[in-house]
Amino acid sequence: MQHNDSEVDQPSRADDRAWSNLDQRTLETIVANSTNALLVLDQNGYVLFANRATQRLFGRRPDQLEGSPFGFPLQPGLTVDAEIIRPDQSVVIVDLRVEPIEWQGSSALLAVLHDITERKQTEQFLIETQQLLHSALDALPSAIAILNRYGQVLAANIVWLQLGPLLGVESADCAVGASFLAACHLGQPPAGLLADTIERLLQGADERFEGEFAAVGDGHRWLAVRAVRFGNDERVRVVITLEDVSTRHQAEQIAVARRRVLEMIACQYNLKTIMRELLVLIGQQIVDLIYSAFTLHSHGLFVSCSAVLETADLQQFDAWAHEVLSLVPCRYQRITELASDTPYWWSSVEPLVRKYTIKRGWIIGIRTNRDAADGCLLLCRRDDTPLSGDERNLLEQIEQLTTITIEQQTTLEKLAYQAHHDTLTGLPNRLLFEDRLQQAIEHARRTDTLVAVLFIDLDRFKQINDTLGHTIGDLLLIQVARRFELCIRATDTLARHGGDEFLLVLPDITAPQQVAVVAQRLHESLMHPFFVNGHEIFVNASIGASLYPIDGKDVVALQRAADIAMYRAKQTHSSFQFFDATIAAISSERLRIETLLRRAIERNELLLFYQPLVDRTGTLVGLEALLRWQSAELGMVSPAKFISVAEETGLIVLIGQWVLHEIARQIKYWLEAGLPVVPVAANISAIQFAQTDFVEQVEDILNTVNLPLSWLELELTESMLMGHIENLRQQLNRLRQLGVTLAVDDFGTGYSSLAYLHRLPINVLKIDRSFVACLDDADATVERSLVETIITLGHRLGMQVVAEGVETAEQYRILEAAGCDTFQGYYIARPLSVADVVDWLKKGRSGAAPCQ
Repeated sequence: MQHNDSEVDQPSRADDRAWSNLDQRTLETIVANSTNALLVLDQNGYVLFANRATQRLFGRRPDQLEGSPFGFPLQPGLTVDAEIIRPDQSVVIVDLRVEPIEWQGSSALLAVLHDITERKQTEQFLIETQQLLHSALDALPSAIAILNRYGQVLAANIVWLQLGPLLGVESADCAVGASFLAACHLGQPPAGLLADTIERLLQGADERFEGEFAAVGDGHRWLAVRAVRFGNDERVRVVITLEDVSTRHQAEQIAVARRRVLEMIACQYNLKTIMRELLVLIGQQIVDLIYSAFTLHSHGLFVSCSAVLETADLQQFDAWAHEVLSLVPCRYQRITELASDTPYWWSSVEPLVRKYTIKRGWIIGIRTNRDAADGCLLLCRRDDTPLSGDERNLLEQIEQLTTITIEQQTTLEKLAYQAHHDTLTGLPNRLLFEDRLQQAIEHARRTDTLVAVLFIDLDRFKQINDTLGHTIGDLLLIQVARRFELCIRATDTLARHGGDEFLLVLPDITAPQQVAVVAQRLHESLMHPFFVNGHEIFVNASIGASLYPIDGKDVVALQRAADIAMYRAKQTHSSFQFFDATIAAISSERLRIETLLRRAIERNELLLFYQPLVDRTGTLVGLEALLRWQSAELGMVSPAKFISVAEETGLIVLIGQWVLHEIARQIKYWLEAGLPVVPVAANISAIQFAQTDFVEQVEDILNTVNLPLSWLELELTESMLMGHIENLRQQLNRLRQLGVTLAVDDFGTGYSSLAYLHRLPINVLKIDRSFVACLDDADATVERSLVETIITLGHRLGMQVVAEGVETAEQYRILEAAGCDTFQGYYIARPLSVADVVDWLKKGRSGAAPCQ
C-alpha cells in the first residue's frame, strides 16, 4: 500500500471520543457488519481483524489479511489517500482514516477505508483536460477570451493579448483578471460599441453577436468579433473571439464587385458602365487617388474618374497613356510604376504633373491576346507612398476582371451567333428558323400572301454514315447545304433541323406552283455526284411542303404538316409531297408516333432498360430487357404508346430484331468485361414470332456476335400458344435445341392454353402482375388461391415460376410462402440503365429488404 503524506489531516477530538465511548460488543458488531472496509490493527501495524467489505478493496479474503502487516506505519488520527495494489496488480485508491479503539481488552487501531478511485481518476482527467484546453486555445489563430458576469477576463489565449488592444483598450485591460468591460466603456471606438454588446449579452437581451469593426487608427484593418453567452445568473459567461479579417474584408469587397460585374455582363450592360463600376471599386480601396481611367482600344472606349482633373487634361492623359503603354512590357509586368522624378515617363504631360502635384502613377496593361494590349488602366495620386501589397493585389485583380469583361463581351457576341446557327454547316438552326418563320407569317398576314415551309430529309444518309463514317457524312452535309443555298432567294431561310434534315421558309409566295418549282430545283441540285475525300457519292431527298394559312396558322402546325408530308413523300417514293386533307384525316397522334418511330429506328433513339430478377435468396438470376424510346421530339415514350403502332405498321419486326441484336451485343460486352452475366429475357411479339424464318433470325443474330443462345430467354404470351399445336411445338423445340430458354408471359390472363402447356417445351411460367397486385389486400383470398395453384402447376410441369409486378414486402412474403421461385418488380428494383446493371452484376444481389 502507498500513501501521500501531504494529504494528512488531523481528526477532531470528538471523533476520538466517539470510537472510545463504544462498548466492546457494540464495537465488534459495527466492525464486523459495516458495509465500509474496516481493519483492526495492533500497535505494530499487524491486522487483527478484517471485515467482509475489505475483500472488495484488497482482492483477498479477510482471513488472508489477518496477521499480515498493513504496509506502512499507522498512527491514531491519520487521514491519507492511499493506493492498494491487488494481487492482480490493479490499483485501488482509498481514503484511509485511522482511529484509536479498545479491541478485546487491548489498545488497537481502527482503519476505515473508502474507495475513491473513480473520483481521483475524474479529478486527473479534469486537470489534463484543462491543460489540453489551454494548449488548444493558444494554438488557435483566432483570439479568444472568456468573461464572467462582471466583464472580467477569466481566461484568454496569446492571440487575444495581441489583437485585443486593436479594439481601443490598453494591453493590460486584456490580461486575465482585468476588467475588460470597464475598459471598453472608457476606450476609443469601437470599444464603446463592443461594451454595449457585452452588456446586452450579460443581461440576457441577446444570446450571441457577430460583427466586424474597423481597428483603432487604421481604416483598412478590420476585426471580426463574435460573442456568445453561456449559463445563467452567477455562472453566466461570455466567450469573445477576434479574428483579423482585413484581407478577407478586401477580398469580399472585390468578390462582390466581381459578382456585380459578371451580373452586369450577363444582363448585357455596356462596357462603359462596367468599366465605371470597376473605377468606383478602385476608389474605395486605394486612398488619395486624384485620377483613374480606363482605355479600351478595341472598343474605342475611354472612362475616367476624377474630381480634380479637367476634361481636356483627362484626354491628354489618355493620349499619353497610349504612348507609354507601348513601352511597358505588360506581358511580364502587369503593374508598372511611374515615379514623378523619372522624366522619361512624364515628359509629354510634365505641365500637368506640376499643375496637379502628381507624385506617383501606375499603368496596368489589359491584354486579351498574347501579342497586343487591348487597353490600360491608369492611376495617379499626390501621395508619394508606393503601392502596398494589398493594393498591388487589388490592381492585378482589377486587370483580371477587366480582361474577363472584354472576353465575356466577345464571348457573348459569339454565343449569340452560335445560339442561332448550326456549327457544322453555318446555316440558321431551328431556333432562328422558327423566328424567321414567325416573321414571315406576320408579314403574310399583313400582305395577304402565302408562306411555304419545306421539310427536306436526305435519303439513305444513315447508310452513308455507317459505311463511310461520320466525318464523310459531315462533309457531305456541308456540300449539300452549299448547293441548297444556290437554289433559294436572299429572302428565303434555309436551316438545318438536325441530322440529315433541313428546313426552308419561302415568304411572299403567291401560288403553290412556286413551291413546287423550288422543290424541283432542290432535287436537281442533288442529281450531280458529290466528291468527298476521294469518294463519289450520290444522294437524293424527300421533301414535304405546307402552306400558310392553308395547312396551319402558326409555326408548330406548319412545321408538323411539312414533316408529315415529307414522310408521305418518302413512303410513296414521290420525292415531293404537299400536305393535304387525306393526310390530315389520319389520327394526328398515331401518325406522328408512326412518323417519329420510323425516324427513331434510323436515329438509334431506341434503348433498353433491364429489370432484375432474383431468387428466394436474393441472388440475381436474370434480367428482363424493357424497350424504351427516347424521342428527340416527344421525350421518353412508354411502350404502351408505340408498340401497337409498331405492330400495325409492321415496324415491330425491325424493332424486335434490333432488341435481340442489342441484347446479344450487350451480353457479349459484359462477358468480355469479365462480369458475372445472367440470362436476359426479351418479349417477342406475335407478328415477329409468326414469321416463317423467326428461328433463323434468332440464330443469325446471336451468331453474328458469337454468343451462345443459352444466354437468351424469349417470353411468349398465352395467346401466341393458341393455334396449330404441332407447328408451334416444332418451332419451340428448334429454339430449345439451340439453347434458348422459353417463358410464358402474363400467364393466367384468360386463355385456355393449359391443355397444351404440358406438350410444349416451356421452361418458365410468369404470373401476370394483375394477380400479384392485389395479393396484399385483406379480401384477396381467391387471388391467393389462384397464385398458389399456378405455382403448384408450374412446379409439377417442371417449370420455374416467376412473379411479375412485386411492389410490396407483403406481396413478396405471400409469394415466397407459396413457393414462388423468382421475383421481379419495383420492390426488387426498378428498370435499370446499362450503367446501373453493371453494379448489380458485380454484387449479384438485391438491395431490397428480403434479399439482405
